[in-house]
Amino acid sequence: MTTKNNVVKMPNTKQVEFGGLNLQLRLDGKSILNIEKRLDESLMGLFINGNGGMRLPATNKLLIVLQGANQTSNVGDSDIVRAFDKYIDEGQTTLELFTTIQELLEDSGFFGKEKTEETSGVSLDNDLIQEDSLL
Repeated sequence: MTTKNNVVKMPNTKQVEFGGLNLQLRLDGKSILNIEKRLDESLMGLFINGNGGMRLPATNKLLIVLQGANQTSNVGDSDIVRAFDKYIDEGQTTLELFTTIQELLEDSGFFGKEKTEETSGVSLDNDLIQEDSLL
């Protein structure tokens, strides 16, 4: 089963072409709970081993995350498995799938939000500004 190519992008989604499917991925509260229930572990637990090191999850677990985050209608587990087979046949790798899932988690804030750098009147490329001369 393939979805239409003219998919309307929903807010806060990551559009992904996967084995002939156009998927819209989003991790909201409901999808996170459903994914973790199916995996019987946390999403963070997929990527971090017991010693705090990084690990590459099993492909079936990556596909569960992909399916659970998918917001495109009428795409079931069997569709994801067929698309994965085509994805591999087209020359993509499980490492590329891992990267897609990792980007999804980053976009959803699982690894923390980036802090913006604040400026304080001190410049690294100019002479220091005296605090009493700021007023």
